[in-house]
Amino acid sequence: MRYAYLIFLLTVAASLQAQQADSLLNRLSLDSIPVVKADALDSIQYSFYGKSDSLKLEYKTKFNSIDSTRNGLRTKIDSLNALQLPTDKYTHKLDSVMQQREKAVASLNEKMDGLKSKATDNINKLELSPELQSKADALTGDIRGFKLPVKDMNIPSLDLPDSPLKNLDGLNTSIDSPVGKIGELDGLQGITGKAGNLSSLTQQAGGYQSDIQNLTKGNMQDVKQLPNALESKAGDVAGVGDLKKSAESLTPMLDAAQNPDAMKEQAVKKVKEVAVNHFAGKEQVLQQAMEKMSKLKNKYSSLNSLSEVGKKRPNEMRGKPLIERLLPGIALQIQRKGDNILVDFNPYIGYRLSGRLTSGLGWNQRYGYDTDRNTFSAGTRIYGPRVYSEFKIGKGFSPRAEAELMNTSVPPRLHSGPTDPLGREWVPGAFVGLKKDYKFMRKVKGTAQIMLRVFNHENKSPYGDVLNMRVGFEFPMKKKTIKQSKTL
Repeated sequence: MRYAYLIFLLTVAASLQAQQADSLLNRLSLDSIPVVKADALDSIQYSFYGKSDSLKLEYKTKFNSIDSTRNGLRTKIDSLNALQLPTDKYTHKLDSVMQQREKAVASLNEKMDGLKSKATDNINKLELSPELQSKADALTGDIRGFKLPVKDMNIPSLDLPDSPLKNLDGLNTSIDSPVGKIGELDGLQGITGKAGNLSSLTQQAGGYQSDIQNLTKGNMQDVKQLPNALESKAGDVAGVGDLKKSAESLTPMLDAAQNPDAMKEQAVKKVKEVAVNHFAGKEQVLQQAMEKMSKLKNKYSSLNSLSEVGKKRPNEMRGKPLIERLLPGIALQIQRKGDNILVDFNPYIGYRLSGRLTSGLGWNQRYGYDTDRNTFSAGTRIYGPRVYSEFKIGKGFSPRAEAELMNTSVPPRLHSGPTDPLGREWVPGAFVGLKKDYKFMRKVKGTAQIMLRVFNHENKSPYGDVLNMRVGFEFPMKKKTIKQSKTL
């Protein structure tokens, strides 16, 4: 037992050093609270935009399905109209589909409002320093003003009512044309204001009405000159000349539209002019986000969406080959009784049901050595099967339960009483305890177990103490990858 206690003390000392290191890391983490809050702010931002993208993909599928049905109905209606047949049945269906489309848009807008509200509420709950508060205010403004781009979702703005457009980036003046984006073409920006001067043109043209009446009573030759006079007067109206120049400036673009190559070149040019780098000045934050996402992908390899992260931890063993689920190991227990040194060898193999739960079976074999006679003692030998289950709780600790059936001398040599055995029997036993594993070598883990005997059938247990300590090793295995040789 002295050897076992010595090993146990060494194991506890190693565990205490690990706990002291963890405590030091915890104290250091208190000094990095601003960094943690900054990370929390970034996490809210990435979560909002990630959920927005998921929402967009979800509704894009819905709109594609609705539009496919709508186009099919329109084709049938056109065919029936060409044959001069009634179309009431399909017209009603088309109206129903369009109503369904409007409801889907309204639902999308409602969910976007919910995402914005949740994100801003989470930001407001953070107790931030003045430095981070300015960043939080800017992020809040960006989230409230965020709009989903809809030009790749088949949602033309002209087909929607005004109210659902507040969270959708409608096309409007950003519609792409063969000559660029309509709202950004040179010469068109001032047309609206200058076209307002056309009212003065109407008033001045009305002044010629009296001249027309006079001319009809007199010389008709003067009447033929009236259109030229009106044209010259209209040309003098302020702003109409500029409007004509603006229209002339569009002529080269319209001519280029007839040439597909020129049209493509013009469109690319306009796109480059209005392109915005949304990550300008945030390259470092973007890199950190990519690294975090890479770690999450490694941790949650079977994750389908971000919404599953907080609900249920995925099974790390799903899809793993059998060799990576198997965990062989061996445990040793040393005891001393009188002049006998007893060593239990317990080889076992476990099956990893999940990343935390492992169950397995093994065999326990005891050999005794008589130090007085310098020979092995056959009477102290025991042997039998053992099954176990353990659950990993973190930092290498795992609660463990065992059941066994040992063939031993009766009465056991470790107990006080008659020294002459009466025979051998199969004696059941059960243990509960705690296992601690630690890194021993690159492909080998060291283990230490403290097991409490909880069942002693008729006081025939072959273990002298209620508390039993073991040490051992485990050998995690990986599937070997076969490198294919290059064929010449």
